[in-house]
Amino acid sequence: MSKSLLSNTRECYVCGTTYDLHKHHIYGGHGRRNLSEKYGCWVYLCAPHHDMSDQGVHFNKALDIDLKSQCQRAWESKYGSREQFIKTFIKSYL
Repeated sequence: MSKSLLSNTRECYVCGTTYDLHKHHIYGGHGRRNLSEKYGCWVYLCAPHHDMSDQGVHFNKALDIDLKSQCQRAWESKYGSREQFIKTFIKSYL
């Protein structure tokens, strides 16, 4: 398992709780879930911030884009250019 680019702790990235955590792959679909795992593009989220409420990343577009843009910045800082990010994850979120 890769280390997360965004967090070093096993707690919800949004609210900090350690209860009922889910591993959220920031870039999903079209084979990108495996790439998210490979490059550390994931965070722990509690159930409400993952997929068990309207505030969850799977239903809250603003939270989804915020995580994607934060992770893209971290990825570019560690792995390479914006062009390389786009080649890997299809599009830029910045």
